Amino acid sequence: MKLKALYILALIILINTVMSFSILDKMDKFKKIHQFNEQKPQILFQAFTWDANVNGKKGVWYKHLKTKIKELKKAGISHVWFPPMSKSVSPQGYMPGDYYDLGSANDKTLYGSKSELKSTIYEFSKLGIVSIADIVINHRTASHQENGVWNIFHHKSKKMMWKKWALAKNDYEGTGQQDSGDNFIPAPDIDHSNKKVQKDIIQWLKWLKNDIGFLGFRFDFSKGYSGKYAKKYIEATQPEFCVGEVWTDMSYDSSHVLKENQNPHRQGIVDWIDLTKGQCKAFDFTTKGILQEALKNQEYWRLLDSNDLQPGVMGWWPSNSVTFIDNHDTGSSQAHWPFPQSKVLEAYAYILTHPGVPTVFWDHLYLNGNYLKAKIIELTRFRVKMGLNKNSKIEILEASTNLYVAQINRSVLVKLGSLNYKTTDEWKISLSGENYKIYLRN
Repeated sequence: MKLKALYILALIILINTVMSFSILDKMDKFKKIHQFNEQKPQILFQAFTWDANVNGKKGVWYKHLKTKIKELKKAGISHVWFPPMSKSVSPQGYMPGDYYDLGSANDKTLYGSKSELKSTIYEFSKLGIVSIADIVINHRTASHQENGVWNIFHHKSKKMMWKKWALAKNDYEGTGQQDSGDNFIPAPDIDHSNKKVQKDIIQWLKWLKNDIGFLGFRFDFSKGYSGKYAKKYIEATQPEFCVGEVWTDMSYDSSHVLKENQNPHRQGIVDWIDLTKGQCKAFDFTTKGILQEALKNQEYWRLLDSNDLQPGVMGWWPSNSVTFIDNHDTGSSQAHWPFPQSKVLEAYAYILTHPGVPTVFWDHLYLNGNYLKAKIIELTRFRVKMGLNKNSKIEILEASTNLYVAQINRSVLVKLGSLNYKTTDEWKISLSGENYKIYLRN
């Protein structure tokens, strides 16, 4: 009996050892695959404009977007950012009410119906493109009033049934905790410290992943609530890609000229990323502001900080910097902070060759003529072909008035500005456009 027991014990130990090696081996393979994918070029595409209509027709945007999928794949797009999908007081989706109402065949959102959304996401996924949901959870519009105040959330879906207890203290007579970020005046701010609120939001985000097909999130108005809550939602849902919108004012002098040192501005964005424990990227508003000033005035010296790094978030934390030229707020028909139109292509030559995750905006690809579209796609394909990614190594060789030169991964040379730059015979021009040249090492 003792021998039999020893035999069984030895067998159990052997099985456990084999299983342990098998699990470790699988985990090691997973990590290697994950690390490999992290080094692949990523390009985000903002797949909508502010007035999302097709020849004046509304409610057909998802169908329209579906016709662009193959072209976007060929252009090297890896991630696509969808507009807010829930029913909203404002048609664009940034004043959501019933989070679970994504539109029906008879009652569509500005963009279409739930079934059309799911179908479009599925078509993107078949080509390996990750769909990103625009998550608007800083504020929410109510369905009913209490004593003349809109603070009851009993929408048709009967989900996320909240009252004023779910709102930040004194905001629309909210009885929750003090707001953890900036106030959004047009709608009541959500109290993210509330456990019921957190549970409901996490359940909704999981539904967007598991039922609708989104694999990533873009957090709207991220300065409106603490990044520690974004961290909680990220850890509970594990998105493949995540980016926050932390848009704050940059520093200007008394003549409204952009100051050279914008470290406090990018520090604010980095602080938010830190609150997520580095699990979420952020749009690099610092780079946008400096880049458009530099290109507009030929002040390329702005593209080098005092430590010989890029002056935006890209220079401090490139892997978590999502660069962009314009979006639905800064550009499009809203035009709150538009990039100079004549400098857009030169700007894309910069972000599509530099570290960080670059974003291509719908308007620039589809609403500004065939020439700009062709040149942008030329640049996106070049980024993919050369394997340029968010962690690419960069050396800035020149940053002065009228001239900027940088070497990326020792294989690509980028020249911006009106001045010539003399290269050695080892470099050959690969791409060029107004005010930019891109060289490859022979």
